[in-house]
Amino acid sequence: MISTFLYDEYASAVRDHAMTLTGQAVSVNLVGGQTLTGTLTYTSTTGPQGSTVYPSVLTVTVSTKVHKVRLDHVSSIGQG
Repeated sequence: MISTFLYDEYASAVRDHAMTLTGQAVSVNLVGGQTLTGTLTYTSTTGPQGSTVYPSVLTVTVSTKVHKVRLDHVSSIGQG
């Protein structure tokens, strides 16, 4: 069983990488071995008292189909 700390570290790393690649063409490798290649969208919002709120899903648009992917289902993200 994965500890909460390790999961938080992993999700944070995926989230930070997704933030830098938002709006770009990417390949998102999923835990089950599937790959989605398309345009990545992942943006934070401003929450209560100016805090930053990060979504638990990212969006990959492949052609015209939109795929919502939970951060814990992503094994890696790369350009292209």
